[in-house]
Amino acid sequence: MDNQIELYKNAASYLYGVKKSRLNSLIQKSGSLQTIFESPINELAKRIGATERQLNSMEISRALKHARNNLYFNKKHKISNLFFKEETYPSQLKECTDGPISLNVLGALKFKNKRIVSVVGSRKCSHHAKEMTQQLISSFQGSEVIVLSGLASGVDTFVHESCLKYNVNTAAILGHGLQMIYPSKNRILAKKILDSGGALISEFDYQKKPNKYSFPQRNRIIAGMSDVTVIIESGIKGGGMITAELANNYAREVMAFPNAIRDVSYGGCNELIKKNKAHLITEANDLFELMNWGINRQNEYPLELSNNEREIVKAIQQRNDIHIDELIQNSKLGVGHLQSMLVELELKNIIASSPSLCYSIKS
Repeated sequence: MDNQIELYKNAASYLYGVKKSRLNSLIQKSGSLQTIFESPINELAKRIGATERQLNSMEISRALKHARNNLYFNKKHKISNLFFKEETYPSQLKECTDGPISLNVLGALKFKNKRIVSVVGSRKCSHHAKEMTQQLISSFQGSEVIVLSGLASGVDTFVHESCLKYNVNTAAILGHGLQMIYPSKNRILAKKILDSGGALISEFDYQKKPNKYSFPQRNRIIAGMSDVTVIIESGIKGGGMITAELANNYAREVMAFPNAIRDVSYGGCNELIKKNKAHLITEANDLFELMNWGINRQNEYPLELSNNEREIVKAIQQRNDIHIDELIQNSKLGVGHLQSMLVELELKNIIASSPSLCYSIKS
């Protein structure tokens, strides 16, 4: 029975002409998702007050066929399907009436009770954009922030790369199915995102190829899943501007770094700021202040911390007053190497130890 319910949750995304709001209404009127897929059309029509023609137009049999194929692919590749009525479905996206019925998620990243920031921009990434991106992403070190972007060329790529560099959780929202990666040059980057504990997310069937409509459709997930959308750099027209418009429509905060006035190819951010469609920010602290988010102690740590040092600090942050035995047990480092790094972090005034050999973040 559980397998059947999973099939129905998957199939709901393929019902022709049925968006999340209509599906919600159908479930309420019929009594359950199971009823929609198992009841004879004539009985279902009477139960929900619809015509048989209207129900036939949903093409339930076709939806089930697509769902079986997608479910097989998902199970084979350990991909989760998050249904909009489940707790695992991102809470921010639940608020969006045009949000997807379900999401296919590859990776172990969890979104519950997390601060989510989307960071997007032009496919042509300037040196200035890279500087702003790196400054912003580095400020999220050691925090509960998850950074979303679209794995596209340019700013999106650098956003994900910066997240990997600074050990910040990141998820790529794709404009195609999970059977492929576009652009293909980002396949290695996608694997690194997964290896770091991040995720690849798509609402599309696993075989879906990208087209000019799928990316704007994808952008509503980037905007809807986020507490705040940051535009690093954009032309007057482009994906970044579409995402900003969607975020505004969802009553989300939008922030933008100002671009050079003379550079007409990057006038989008200035346009958003001028029309009060985005807050002007010049540094990461502006975001924390505008969102009224406390800045984690880790944000003040020196950027020259090694990846191993950051992992140790992250482990201590997650479990304050953690005993050295637990650190040793959970670490891939040798005992001597770990102890040496703990001493270094104490000397850098980042952590403190107690006589009982428990470690905590220094306040």
